[in-house]
Amino acid sequence: MKYPARKLLLHIIISLLTATAILGVISVLWSGLGQTGVKILVSAAEADAASLLVLCCMGTAASAWHRAVQVTGVLSACSGLAAGLYLTWSGTAADGGFGEVVLRAAGVLWILAVASAHTALVLPRHPRTRPGRVVAAATVLCTAAAAELVANYALIPGFAPGGGYLKALTVLLILDALGTIVILLQCRFSVASAPYRTIPGDPL
Repeated sequence: MKYPARKLLLHIIISLLTATAILGVISVLWSGLGQTGVKILVSAAEADAASLLVLCCMGTAASAWHRAVQVTGVLSACSGLAAGLYLTWSGTAADGGFGEVVLRAAGVLWILAVASAHTALVLPRHPRTRPGRVVAAATVLCTAAAAELVANYALIPGFAPGGGYLKALTVLLILDALGTIVILLQCRFSVASAPYRTIPGDPL
């Protein structure tokens, strides 16, 4: 995405965050916000989350794989927002049937959007060395695996895995966080040693 478009998206996000904050203050100070006001507040929060995820997926693609991740993140965030808005205003989430299907689909889309946004931020920032590529690849794999394990809760009705499943998910999340921190530290030190270097894919 070119700079003017990213700047416009950033202004939209700031406006949405401001609107959400104002609605939140009104809901706290004025108990008569009503059901419609609550739906507006929830819708604004959903739009905030989707906009931030889309922003994370924007920027110059470092590779074709990176571009595919960016497109996946944008489409997932937009689709998840549409499903979330439908559930918020239709009130069919608790009715079962089609509403439950949309709820499960929304959960999977949001999980995919978060995983894609995380991957889109990590890929262009790893050092171009063999250890850096290994750490980045392992981190992306952990992100994908963790997203799959979490998505099973939304995909499979009555999903109740054992303790081993939760332990595996916890280990993947820890390794994902560790890999992300290592990549960011390596990127930080690399930029500090080359102050005029730009980072491809920077959403801002």
